[in-house]
Amino acid sequence: MSELRDIAARLVGVAEADGADDAIAEATDSRTHLVRFSNNEIDAVNSWTESRVQMFVAIGKRTLASDLRDMDNLDSLVRELVANARRAPENKGYGGIASGRFRYRLGKADRAIVNIKDPSKHVHDAISAAQSEGAENVGGTLFIRHTRTGIASSGGALASDESADAELSVRAFSQPEASGQTVSCTPRLSKLDASRAGARAGELSSKAKDPVQGEQGKFDIIIEPLFLGSLIHSTTRMMSAMYVDIGRSMYAKKIGKQVASKEVTIIDDPTIPSTSQRAFDHEGVPTRKNVIVKDGVLKSYLHGTSTAKKFKTKSTANAGMFIPTLFSIPTEPMAFHPVVKPGDWKTDELVADTKRGLYLNNTWYTRYQDDSTGEFSTIPRDAILRIEDGEIVGAVKNIRVSDNMLNLWKSVDAVSKSAQEVFWWDEASPPSTLPTLRIREMNVTRSS
Repeated sequence: MSELRDIAARLVGVAEADGADDAIAEATDSRTHLVRFSNNEIDAVNSWTESRVQMFVAIGKRTLASDLRDMDNLDSLVRELVANARRAPENKGYGGIASGRFRYRLGKADRAIVNIKDPSKHVHDAISAAQSEGAENVGGTLFIRHTRTGIASSGGALASDESADAELSVRAFSQPEASGQTVSCTPRLSKLDASRAGARAGELSSKAKDPVQGEQGKFDIIIEPLFLGSLIHSTTRMMSAMYVDIGRSMYAKKIGKQVASKEVTIIDDPTIPSTSQRAFDHEGVPTRKNVIVKDGVLKSYLHGTSTAKKFKTKSTANAGMFIPTLFSIPTEPMAFHPVVKPGDWKTDELVADTKRGLYLNNTWYTRYQDDSTGEFSTIPRDAILRIEDGEIVGAVKNIRVSDNMLNLWKSVDAVSKSAQEVFWWDEASPPSTLPTLRIREMNVTRSS
């Protein structure tokens, strides 16, 4: 890994020699295995490697970033980037980059993942388990990744990191309109439970058979971690100080105020073993655990150096990835690994305690009518199960949850003991460790 760190340090030196006041280079090598399956069979197996350098430079308040892929001509590309930065307009929101002498935790990649030759066995296990629970058609993807990173900055950052992860997604159908989806995400191959994931997807698909048009009205909803992952995606994005600053957050002016029920504590913690564990943010600041919401009270926004200066506070080590635009700021803050603190309930107890409600497996197309107020809608997908008097009595389809996100979080009244790491496409992103929630009296409408 030291060679990537050395490449990054060299490129920072090139940028400074050409006149950059600030520079950050993050060099990455990654290897990915993909197994794709559908109709109960593997239909594609592929592997690829990728090398890149993300480079940020600033001359005064003139900032520029680029994603460099030509690894044979990095020095000349950095010089060109610095020359272009001189012509860029001033970025009034730029407040510099982090500086100091940093100490890092060294990342360790599971060698079983790094050395894997053929991950297909796990796919076969998932398919077989789903079929044993009544699924007729099973599909999905298995990604196996190994990533090495080196970072350097003119502020003093200099570090290497390494990670490896396995991400299995299984979607099972018992009928064309009856499906269930599960994931198994882990930084250790020994923890990849393909059979359990497949069995759960198959079980959900069987429970979702013969769905009828869902009713409109107010329902208690029980949402699985995969569903919650989509909500966390948009919720933590709005906890970024940048989104607060530009008026696209429902959390503006709410530090110290109740923004969720007392059952809810939300943490960002990329230091725990997970598929998004990382040693530093994209400015090179060592990552740490940050409590964002504690017992329903908003404690902090997510900050990098620029937003921290504007808000007169300190960076939370959440500087985000560079965006290659004329107004590039390397500190667009982002959550790396959100965690919702588990509660006291078993999942079957949540169902047994619900008189009239819906059990929701997954969702997509979570969209906001107004970011600043939190008005949103989302379309449940896969198993949508109807609960009457504490029992699952059937399945429904074609519904939409249309409510207010602040109201949703304030209406959480029960949280499961168990939690699961989830990551799926762009909906349940970034990887998060989440429990099952019950939320009272959500507004449900028809989706078609």
